[in-house]
Amino acid sequence: MAAAALRRQGGLPVSAPILDAANLARTATSLRVYQRPLPLGIRGLLASVGGSRPALVVNARLPVVDRNVSAAHELGHWVLHAGATPDAAGRGERRRREWEADRFALELLLPGALVRRVLVECRCSMGAAAARLGVRGTYLSRRIRELRLADQPFFRRGSPVRGFSDTT
Repeated sequence: MAAAALRRQGGLPVSAPILDAANLARTATSLRVYQRPLPLGIRGLLASVGGSRPALVVNARLPVVDRNVSAAHELGHWVLHAGATPDAAGRGERRRREWEADRFALELLLPGALVRRVLVECRCSMGAAAARLGVRGTYLSRRIRELRLADQPFFRRGSPVRGFSDTT
């Protein structure tokens, strides 16, 4: 629900792939958005320095497709966990927040109707469908499982959709 609301706020229909979640952050939120080289292992972060307007920072060293997912993940924190203090949370709470931000990112980038449409229309490999949606194949595969699409006709033997794995 929150991901769909952010799409609407940014003027994006559910049928449009988001190939630049950082741009959505610029247009639909009050966040400042930066792409900067960050240390390895840090994909992105939300920061607020000296009471200034918060910023979303995405690691510029990442491939474009990973920057897109990282920006969507950080947007999830912004939308779902506004006002939460990360340092005060225990390990279980931090893990829950990360899981929620991951779910938000998948729902934002891969709404069910869009995934279904691309899989039916694309008639291509999972890799090509994922590229068309602006994500890696592992994210699309995960979303397909969540949406329970794996048993649909476009995944049956002889189907044009190739490369889906129930285990990825």
